[in-house]
Amino acid sequence: MDSIVITGMGAVSPIGVGNVAMDESLRQCKHGYKDISDRSTNEKYPLVNGAVIGDFEPEDYLSFPPTAKYRGAVRPKRLDKMSSLALVAAKLAAKDAGLLDEEDNFTDEELTNCAVVMGIALNGVESYDRLQDDFDAGKKVSPFAVPMYMTSASASVISTYFNLKGSPYTVNTACASSLTSIIRACDMLQLNRPGGPKMVLAGGTEASVTDFVSASFLAARALSPVGVSRPFDADRNGFGPAEGAGVVVLERKSDAIARGANIIAEIIGFDERHDVFDADKAPGVNFTSPDTSGGQLADSFKNALEMGGATVDDIDVYNAHGTGTKYNDLTETRAMREFFGDKMPSIMALKGFLGHSGGASSVLEIIGGILSMNGDYLPGNPQFETPDPELGIELSKETTPLTHKGHLKSAMGFGGARAVIAYKKFAG
Repeated sequence: MDSIVITGMGAVSPIGVGNVAMDESLRQCKHGYKDISDRSTNEKYPLVNGAVIGDFEPEDYLSFPPTAKYRGAVRPKRLDKMSSLALVAAKLAAKDAGLLDEEDNFTDEELTNCAVVMGIALNGVESYDRLQDDFDAGKKVSPFAVPMYMTSASASVISTYFNLKGSPYTVNTACASSLTSIIRACDMLQLNRPGGPKMVLAGGTEASVTDFVSASFLAARALSPVGVSRPFDADRNGFGPAEGAGVVVLERKSDAIARGANIIAEIIGFDERHDVFDADKAPGVNFTSPDTSGGQLADSFKNALEMGGATVDDIDVYNAHGTGTKYNDLTETRAMREFFGDKMPSIMALKGFLGHSGGASSVLEIIGGILSMNGDYLPGNPQFETPDPELGIELSKETTPLTHKGHLKSAMGFGGARAVIAYKKFAG
């Protein structure tokens, strides 16, 4: 079976738009948290900090020539923010993969048989809140309302902008969504059915840092009261709210080599499951908490590596979900210790930089992981202060040099979803 490779990446993140900006922030250990208290009006559930996108005009990154009239329907002013972020991330990824001309058209007509798979957690909430307020005030309903908040919006917007022929669809496994979207894309490419896609744009997007959504997560004790993720820290108290989008270009290795693509990384294997309830073997499993024993996550580690014929010796870095919640970080630590034993890899926990952007978080962390892998460094942990004796993990606050070739990446979502993917530096 032909392996799957990554030939382009695009990120719209709180630490920079584009690979260069993101790489610079990781190297310099610059996080993306900002004061967002002006977004909150509820005194009982106040917003404090969040990792949100700064000054950003999507149209500055896009092209709307008269020859591409079909793009008029997907101008950012007609989209929810999450679709705008996704569209720019997809454009950056396609450009990075060498697919586009100056007006963002695919230069190879054959490659327009390209599918789009996007992950979301909460979809179009900014627009829905605003449109509902307008409706309650008796204002005219926008004819663009449904395309703003329909679940399939981000994938369809990308497909429309590039005039692609492959299937656009969206997956939702809560906070594991963008990792699941990459796995679905790999499945599509490896199936290689007649008429199937030549490549897939896969990733995730999220723009749900709103008053009510944040209040909901605070009530669930998942969001940090101070709005900052502190992965694996003794004083961690929840995740920091965030927004962003990331997209990677996936191809079969033989196709990528044949077109002379610059291959950035190669997928080793993956696994996706649902944490099952077992009072003896999986204590703590409920709708919003994973199996705190770590055993089921460790099983997924094993399955992902076995798929690619790899072992623990092939993994230099564990790219953590690392939400900074009590039970997530405990679960991951126990899973690591069970699976790696005395061969524990270095740990990367990027929510200290990026916050938790739901459907976008995993793909942004994979992009960050690949940037650091190809740059021979390990990002620091800007929020880490106090080691937790129960976890036994101590992380460096500063970015350090490190040669690493293989990563294991995990993600877990409300409802019991979990996903794991292993990837490595491309060796030719």
